[in-house]
Amino acid sequence: MDRTTVTITTIILVPVLLVAILVVVVIAPPPPQAAGLCGPAGGDAASVSAEGRVIGDWTEEQTANAAAIMNAAADLGLSERDQIIGVMVAMGESTLQVLDYGDEVGPDSRGLFQQRDNGAWGTYEDRMDPHTSATNFFRALAQIEDRESMALTLAGHRVQGNANPHHYAAYEQAARTLVAAIKGEDDGSFTISGNTGGCIPVSAEGIPDQTLHGQPSTHLACPEGSTDLGVHDGAYQGNRIPIRLCSITGTVCTGSDCRAGSLGGIARGEVVMNAQYAPYFMAWIAAVRGAGYDPTFSSSFRSWSTQARISGGGSNSNAATNGNSHHQAGAAVDASGLPGSYNKNRCTGKTPDGGCMTSGDLWRVLHQLGLAHGITVHDQEFWHFEFILSGEHRGRSNPFLQ
Repeated sequence: MDRTTVTITTIILVPVLLVAILVVVVIAPPPPQAAGLCGPAGGDAASVSAEGRVIGDWTEEQTANAAAIMNAAADLGLSERDQIIGVMVAMGESTLQVLDYGDEVGPDSRGLFQQRDNGAWGTYEDRMDPHTSATNFFRALAQIEDRESMALTLAGHRVQGNANPHHYAAYEQAARTLVAAIKGEDDGSFTISGNTGGCIPVSAEGIPDQTLHGQPSTHLACPEGSTDLGVHDGAYQGNRIPIRLCSITGTVCTGSDCRAGSLGGIARGEVVMNAQYAPYFMAWIAAVRGAGYDPTFSSSFRSWSTQARISGGGSNSNAATNGNSHHQAGAAVDASGLPGSYNKNRCTGKTPDGGCMTSGDLWRVLHQLGLAHGITVHDQEFWHFEFILSGEHRGRSNPFLQ
C-alpha cells in the first residue's frame, strides 16, 4: 500500500492511512445481484456465527474472517451498513486473508486491512488478529462524519486513504452478497428497496454533473414515481460500477433487460435507469408528454450478460463492446417508432451539437427537450439518447461544456 505514516491523537485515537493502494485479485466471481442497502436503514449490526464455511468461491478461512469483521462491528454497536463496509474494504485489501506481508511501498502492512506499523493500529499481534484489526478499523470508521450518507467506497476510503477513492466499489456487491449469506439470508433479503433508509435524493434541476459519470450510485435514492430495483453491476469505460437501478413507473420498454420478469425477475416492462440519471429522465419525459407525445422505448439499462449476448458479432450490429455501452451505465435509452432505418449512420443530417438526426416531430421534440435536461443524441444513431455525453469520447462538440 502506497501510504504515508500518520498518527493523529485526540480524545480518541483515529488512525488514518494516506495514499493507499494494494493490487489484489478477487477470488469470488461476480455475485448474484441483490437489492441495495442505503444509509443506516439496515438496522443494528447483528452478531453471527464465527464458524467458517464455504460460500460460493469463498473458503472457510475467508468466510470466518468476514464473520469476525461483522462481529467486531456488532460489538461496537454499529450498523449492518458498517459491516458491509468492513467486509468490502477487507476484500479490497487482502481478499479476506490475514496477510503476513505488505507491498513494495508499504512493507510493514499486515492483516486483513493491511494496517501499517505506525502505532495507530496496535501491535503486530493486533494487526494480525481478525477481530482486533477489524475493531480498530471500525473505531476509525465511526469517527467519519456523515458516513451514513456517503457511498460505501468513500467511507472506506476515508479510513484507508487509497489513491483511488473508488477502489472498493468493485467489491461492494460481493460484500453485500457474502454478508447476507453469512447471516443466513442467501437471497440478500436483509437489504431494502424503496426511497428510504438514508439514501440521498438527486435533484432534477439543471443537468447531471458531468464529473459523476462512472461513479457508483449505490448511495442515491430512486425518485418518487419510480421503483427501486436495488444495486446491480453497471459499466463505464470497461469497468464494472455498482449502480442503483430505478424502474420508471408509467413508461413502456420492450428491451431484454426492461421486459417484465427480466433482470432476475424484478424488471417491470418499464424503462430502467441509473439513480443518478432517473430524475432527469423523468423530467424529460414529463416535458415530452406536456408537448403531446408519449414515447416508448426498445432498450434502457443492459446487464453485462445482455450486452455480451448482443455485441461482438451477436444479435445487434449497432451494439458497443461489452463494458463500453452507456446502456450498461443506466444512462441511455433507445426510442421506438421513429422514422428511418435503425442502423448506424442512417442520419438525415447532423444537429448543431453533432447528434444524428432523423425526421418527424417526435424526434424533434425528444431532441430539443432532451438538451434542457442533459440528454444528447448519439452521433451515429438517431434513436439513442444518452446522459453520458458522446462528445467527450467521439470528438463531438459538447453543448453542456461550452
